[in-house]
Amino acid sequence: AKLDFSAFGLGVSIENAAPVTDIENALELMLKYIQKSEKRLLISVDEVTNSEYIRIFASSFQIFLRNDYPIFLLMTGLYENIYNLQNDKVLTFLYRAPKLILEPLNYTAIRKQYMDIFSLDIDAAGELASLTKGYPFAFQVLGYLYWENRDKKTLEQILPEYDQYLDEYVYSKIWSELSDLDKKIVTEMSLSGETQVKALRERLDMKSELFSVYRERLKRKGVIISKEYGKVTLALPRFDEFVKIQQLM
Repeated sequence: AKLDFSAFGLGVSIENAAPVTDIENALELMLKYIQKSEKRLLISVDEVTNSEYIRIFASSFQIFLRNDYPIFLLMTGLYENIYNLQNDKVLTFLYRAPKLILEPLNYTAIRKQYMDIFSLDIDAAGELASLTKGYPFAFQVLGYLYWENRDKKTLEQILPEYDQYLDEYVYSKIWSELSDLDKKIVTEMSLSGETQVKALRERLDMKSELFSVYRERLKRKGVIISKEYGKVTLALPRFDEFVKIQQLM
């Protein structure tokens, strides 16, 4: 019976509106008045996954675009989740959407932050920065722990608590979602320190085609990186230490 848009700064209140039959219909009514008011709508979705609700929403969003409504969408999430979502057979339009893949944080910038905040020399700050591998969560956690313990503990003494944070908040989840063969590859990399793809395949007795499939899987999960031809390295800081502990459990 009534739609009130005053909360959105539009100053519009519609009496005796047409009956709303479903949520999509209600959104279309809203978008028409946003369009008439020459406003634009930005919807942001954080930590997106290929869930039923996201698929329903994305399908509706596609319809809104076709009707030329002034609506925009910004989604963020893990590379693997975005990959799975855009590969859904009914959401292929997402393939055409612009994508920005975030690289690890810049080492020099992290070092500068640590130098400024903790009044460290370039070598000490560099040692801290190298322990993060540019991983944003690690950058925050290590900075927090160093700040809290700067007058009590050395960096070496802080590492066990640093590892605990990474384990509890990130690595245990990542590990639980790896397949047995994923784990086998990562374990071999962690225990041997080997980075050459050819040598890893020989150690694991894997054919090139099979290894390539799992290498791509691990890259999408953000576990490994392959910046040099024929080489792979672990992307996450001190993940090798975490993996070694898993072998003892």
